[in-house]
Amino acid sequence: MEDDVDGGSKEESCITDFECVDVEEYEAFRKNPFMCEHSVDHYYYLLPRAKRSRIFRRKKPPTVMPSQSSSQTKGLNIRISLKRKTIEAVDEDLSMERNKTQTLLDEKQSKLEDREKKTETLLNEKQSKWKDRERKRRKIKPIIDPPVLTDELKEKISRMGVQISQVKLVIQKVLYDTDLSYKHLRLSIPVNQVENKDFLTPQQKMVLEMRDIVSNKKSKIQFNLIEPSLEQTKIHLAKWDMSNSSNYVLLNDWMQVVERNNLKSGMVVQLWSFHQHLVPWLALVLVR
Repeated sequence: MEDDVDGGSKEESCITDFECVDVEEYEAFRKNPFMCEHSVDHYYYLLPRAKRSRIFRRKKPPTVMPSQSSSQTKGLNIRISLKRKTIEAVDEDLSMERNKTQTLLDEKQSKLEDREKKTETLLNEKQSKWKDRERKRRKIKPIIDPPVLTDELKEKISRMGVQISQVKLVIQKVLYDTDLSYKHLRLSIPVNQVENKDFLTPQQKMVLEMRDIVSNKKSKIQFNLIEPSLEQTKIHLAKWDMSNSSNYVLLNDWMQVVERNNLKSGMVVQLWSFHQHLVPWLALVLVR
């Protein structure tokens, strides 16, 4: 029995998971060096913490890399497939957005081209209309030189107590469609075609340049008019400023004058001016 106790088999079987460091210095091991494994473990935890590291040092188990389980592999595959599908979906959305943007750009470009074409067409039509008007105006040229008052008009003006020498020619012009249309309702007298610029007094010119406070329209002057039929009526003279030119215009009862005298487009007329005791008069003469 003692030999069994003195043998080394128990020492090896009792302390297998620990390494003994300086065991002989401690009395517990001198008295009973063949302590069982549990006793050694129990004694290890009863020692102060500062002494544990000097007596026992646990062997570190070998580090073994854990192999991936099937569930982890499956989850990884799922994540990879989801990422791939997400990337594909994002790429598809981006391509659709690019296609929509390109379609919108193409539509805008086509609309702009259509507008440009329409604008060019309208400009060409307007230019052709203007050319046609210019051609018509060039065809009709009054060839009357010098302008002369008719005998009937001279007699009428003389009976009014006005000298014939005081009568001044304002303009000799061809009547156009715009002079006879109910859309325009006026007889146009271009300022740059007026024969005698002083047919208006300085006071009358100032009045024509004044504007009404409420309507902001230029003022008008009332004239007495002798029609081609020698009838008398009242009419208003105004001045309209255009972008490149200015025109005197006969307004208000002009269309009644046209109807009473049966005026047609292409006719040549003369407009004369005089004053009777500071009262302004105009006389319209039909030449041909």
